[in-house]
Amino acid sequence: MQRTEEAIKRWFPLSVFAAAISFIITYLFNLPIERVIASTALAGIIVFSGFFFRSFGKDENEFKKEMR
Repeated sequence: MQRTEEAIKRWFPLSVFAAAISFIITYLFNLPIERVIASTALAGIIVFSGFFFRSFGKDENEFKKEMR
């Protein structure tokens, strides 16, 4: 449970940042709003899921050392 909480606290802001970058770029290209929303959501989900599963792929002792 601790890994889940730490992953959310640590990786969620980065996924929001990635989604914001995606939003700005697609908006500047004057794409339809449906595509802007879809690309923003996908960018946030992909980044968060990658980092979330990364934290579960490590050894628990190594994960605790990295979090300090």
